[in-house]
Amino acid sequence: MTHRARNFAAFAPPELAPYLQNVWLGSPDESIGDDAVRIPLTSLADHRDALLAAMHALYGGDAELHARALLSQWSKYYFGLAAPAGVAAGRLLGRPLDMSPERTHLVLKEGMPAALHFDADALHAPDADPARRYAGLVAHLDSVIGMIAAMTKIAPRVLWSNAGNLLDYLLANCPSILSDDGTDAEWLFRPADDNPLRTPIRDAKPRSTLLPNPFRVRRVCCVRYEIPGETQLCASCPLLLTMRDDELALQDAIR
Repeated sequence: MTHRARNFAAFAPPELAPYLQNVWLGSPDESIGDDAVRIPLTSLADHRDALLAAMHALYGGDAELHARALLSQWSKYYFGLAAPAGVAAGRLLGRPLDMSPERTHLVLKEGMPAALHFDADALHAPDADPARRYAGLVAHLDSVIGMIAAMTKIAPRVLWSNAGNLLDYLLANCPSILSDDGTDAEWLFRPADDNPLRTPIRDAKPRSTLLPNPFRVRRVCCVRYEIPGETQLCASCPLLLTMRDDELALQDAIR
């Protein structure tokens, strides 16, 4: 039986749709372009050089010397596709999504993640249990993070923090058909030692009055600062809490 490809943006409200316009159930008929390639997600490691070349073009640095920082940044672009898909399925539609790498294809455009194609039947029946609704997303993140961590010497917790930072934003801004009681976030971010997504963002009391109080801060830094010339830290970087006022004054994050 042939299934027509469906775009995830069609399921979403206007505020979430832009995050989902390149996420599909099934493979769309239109061409991906001459400068793009559609790969099984399981083969991601085979494209390491292309990923690093893409990040080098954007951030500079040395593709090998700064590989961990560059691939950390690449993961943010990838999670920008995968995380909205998991949240749209689990929170917006209240349904589990099979995100198995074996059943997922990634479109790479000059090394950048351009689209995700899940199997046409990947969206399952509605389920009230957040553990079942998000099992596919967590397993997907675990697999992809393992692939990226195997490409360079980077602690998986850095990549989990990149994913968690985005998920925190999405869950706070995505409406739910089930409830608005925070159950999804409570389950995903539960403070258990065996949960790699535990408490990705916390409220901290900053030492400096140049930072808002409380200050919403990531649990783990994304190490972008390791790339030469990247002197501006993310707005929620934990390193901001360690800076002197004269150093903070040079950061766009406080403006």
